[in-house]
Amino acid sequence: MKNLIIWRLWATILLALLIGGATFVPGAAAQSDNSPRLTVTIEALNARGGPGTTYPVIDLLVQGDEVSVVGHYSVSDWWQVKLLDGRTGWVSGVSTYVQVRGDITGLPEIDVSTISTVSIAGPAQAQSGLSGAIVFQTVSSGPIYAIEAGGSNLRYLTAGLDPALSPDGQWVAFTRWETNQSGALGSLWVINVDGSGERVIMNNVLQPKSPTWSPDGTQITISMQHGGWIEPKDTCSTTKPPPEAYDIKSSAIKGGGKLYCYILPPNPYWGLRVVDAATGTFEDLPHDTHSSSPAWDPANPWRIVYDGDLSLVNLDLNQGATWPLTGDVADHSPTFSPDGSKIAVSYRQHDHWEIHVLNADGSGRVRLTETPWRVIGDQRLNGEEPRLWNNVAPAWSPDGSQIAFLTDRNGLWEIWIMNADGSNQRPLISAETLAGLTLQYNGVDERAISWR
Repeated sequence: MKNLIIWRLWATILLALLIGGATFVPGAAAQSDNSPRLTVTIEALNARGGPGTTYPVIDLLVQGDEVSVVGHYSVSDWWQVKLLDGRTGWVSGVSTYVQVRGDITGLPEIDVSTISTVSIAGPAQAQSGLSGAIVFQTVSSGPIYAIEAGGSNLRYLTAGLDPALSPDGQWVAFTRWETNQSGALGSLWVINVDGSGERVIMNNVLQPKSPTWSPDGTQITISMQHGGWIEPKDTCSTTKPPPEAYDIKSSAIKGGGKLYCYILPPNPYWGLRVVDAATGTFEDLPHDTHSSSPAWDPANPWRIVYDGDLSLVNLDLNQGATWPLTGDVADHSPTFSPDGSKIAVSYRQHDHWEIHVLNADGSGRVRLTETPWRVIGDQRLNGEEPRLWNNVAPAWSPDGSQIAFLTDRNGLWEIWIMNADGSNQRPLISAETLAGLTLQYNGVDERAISWR
């Protein structure tokens, strides 16, 4: 069965990520003045030009950063702080975000009428001529960030899995998992791309992932666990064990034959669901035993393409019918171009990942990335065998002329960009912009990037 290994990885890797989370580089040392101190206690926190999410992001603080407090806006509990580079900014005073120490009785109360809401220019653009916003996750169940496509205004949004921008670019859908006795009980959420208005759409879903918006932005499809098992399973049978079984023991039984007892590795089944973005009402959709990564056709709203048991699969929402699209077991994580004419996929090329593009009807396959044998990072110094790099998780630009993707060709995962024909591959977001953030991809159909 095509996706058996992928589903086992989801059951083990992502549950581990829920416990481990992402690791952040602590911030700079505390400043030396005698002002009260504010320490960031969550993974990342936006510093803004004024006391509220309507003000532009001017800096990003990470867990452990300590700054001086120089003012307060008590109406909405925002602290005016002296940033690490000497500028003045504002951070939320929510107690789960920050810890404030020292005497705050003498702090001035700031008059917000004196603060302009005009956007403050960000860093120089890393890629000129690019439009729209990009959201990305550093790791599944870890921090989700947004950045302008040109490389400015990097900001922390929230934490979760598989962020997906709405068609108008204003909202980000994502999921969260929490472990319990039944497995990973999760929920579907949305948040404004400016970091405001976070709200839950639906609760009590087993391992929800891969949210995808309908073309009109009113509905969201997800993949979710729908049967199977997420822990190793003890089984006994009179038939021979399947190839994936281990710890096999056999014994003779009365009347002849054998009884086989063995352990089966995790094998969750996955179904599809469509959810109303406003009300949370839902309907379960036709699906394969293992169905993931639904992609909604922007040119034909009646059609969804998903990663099924044996290949990519078409789903007709009006008729409730499914049929194969490609017939290639290596196709994963389909994503439509903005005009619906093309589909980009993460392709499992033997022992690594590449990016392919095909026509919306499954024809005309073109391989966009080509991986030569080469040493990655410090492999030779560490005595490791050379391996092939990976190119994965494609996301189309709003005009369809570019594709963003993840690659580890330099030893660490980075966000790169290429023309839609695969030419001119280069970094999209500079290392300086992403300093302190470590990206990770585990090969379990994560949607790491979304661009609108």
